[in-house]
Amino acid sequence: MSNTPQPTEAEWRVHVDEQFDAVKEALRAIATRQDLILELLTPEKSDGPTLDELLARVVTLIADQRPILRRIDHTTGVSLDILEGREPRSRETPDEAGADGA
Repeated sequence: MSNTPQPTEAEWRVHVDEQFDAVKEALRAIATRQDLILELLTPEKSDGPTLDELLARVVTLIADQRPILRRIDHTTGVSLDILEGREPRSRETPDEAGADGA
């Protein structure tokens, strides 16, 4: 048997209360830091366009460049045909005739 005295119920309650207070203080400090981080990372309302506005602009730019992208795609296809020893594809297939409105 050990000779260490067992704490009384009152001493044990004091010890548990001290531990709970320490945990509460640690959680309070973490919450304060988290609030500060969230405040720093949250953009101001007037900090420029929203993500939706940026995406809409990208979609518009891609739509505006569609004729150029089609031409690049066709040129790349012809180049690959030549490199692979096949007959280059024609400038325009019957499906695509007039598709660009030109």
